[in-house]
Amino acid sequence: MIEPSLSPGTAGGSGGLFGLYSILFAADTVARGLRFLADVILFRHFGETIFGQLNVAQVLTVQGMSISTCGLDTAGTRDVASGAVPATTMAATVVLLRLVLGVVAWGIIAGLALVVPQYHDSLLLVALYGLSIFTGASTLGWLAQARGKVQVVALAIVATNLAYFTGVELAATAGWPPASIPLVLAISEGVAAMALWFWMLRTVGPVTRPLPLPNALAFLGTSLPIGVANFLRMLTLGSDVLLLGLFVAEADVGQYSVGFKLYSVSLSVLALYFVILLPHLAREAGRSPAAVKSAVKSALGRSLLAAIPLTGAGIFLAGMILHLLFARESAAATRVLQILLLALPAALASGHFRMALVALRRQRLDVGLVAAGTAMHIALKLALIRALGMTGAAWGTLAGECALLVLAWLAARRVLRTPAGTPPGS
Repeated sequence: MIEPSLSPGTAGGSGGLFGLYSILFAADTVARGLRFLADVILFRHFGETIFGQLNVAQVLTVQGMSISTCGLDTAGTRDVASGAVPATTMAATVVLLRLVLGVVAWGIIAGLALVVPQYHDSLLLVALYGLSIFTGASTLGWLAQARGKVQVVALAIVATNLAYFTGVELAATAGWPPASIPLVLAISEGVAAMALWFWMLRTVGPVTRPLPLPNALAFLGTSLPIGVANFLRMLTLGSDVLLLGLFVAEADVGQYSVGFKLYSVSLSVLALYFVILLPHLAREAGRSPAAVKSAVKSALGRSLLAAIPLTGAGIFLAGMILHLLFARESAAATRVLQILLLALPAALASGHFRMALVALRRQRLDVGLVAAGTAMHIALKLALIRALGMTGAAWGTLAGECALLVLAWLAARRVLRTPAGTPPGS
């Protein structure tokens, strides 16, 4: 394992990076598999209408969580990995800021579910899923990752999802109402959060005071562009379900969600990889833009070498997989999944370029790229959903991800040409 004081290059460059990722990938595969099987149970037990309501509530909650996170985890990971701020001070600062922002975020998503008529049926579920905003704020997985403690992160991921799967199975067996599902999730996340705090106290050090208020607000200002970019990405990726909920029947939303769930699992694997990639690039950014360029080129080549064949296999086997997992899936759900899987290599490549920009403290440029990509995503989906229904949303996702890839590549190419000796972010 790479210790925090060692650079990725010392540990073997991108080989060390992929060694760390292999640990988290194994844990995430188990955890996401459990989460996906839980969705299968929910679909079979509650039916497509309730399953659609659960997914609308989950997507709205993800938007709220993105607001409350506000890029604080990402900025904290970068600063702890580079040694800019002591770990315990950063932990106290990030958690405090996220809890304050979480109150605002919970109010926003609950109000949205109350105001928008199409979301009324999901109001209670939104309010309960919103508890995850606060359990997420208290979770220190980002701190463990910044310090290279991948075993801790892996254990927390598996334990949380194992507890959630067990709770969902119990809810289905005992005939609990749909409202029990978000409560099971919040309890599972809360227990994992407490365990991570215990780990920090035992291995990193006692809790210290957060940054002084002016410094904390300055840190929040630095993280804000990252948070806006993350929120826009969450909005982009969740816009499929939200827009379909406005234009098609709940049953169709449920069928789309069948294919979208497998795509979401794949996106979660990519997100986990980017969590590993950012500290790696942040350390390289302390050397020079040229070092970041070399690291991005190496990591992107290796990741695409694995991703492209896996994507092809997923497209070929999509129908069989959905038929085995979802008894009431339709042919349209299979077509949706096949189209969405085509977007994965583009999302993987654009993520490399965006993480390079964040590592070089060019988060303002990154948020501009993501804003442009979001606008294209939504415009394309609005046009295509009206013409093609469910598959139109999937085609809009594919076109939007390809557009963001082009924008991110052009921006990263320009920034990484910065002459040696130019301060990052200048």
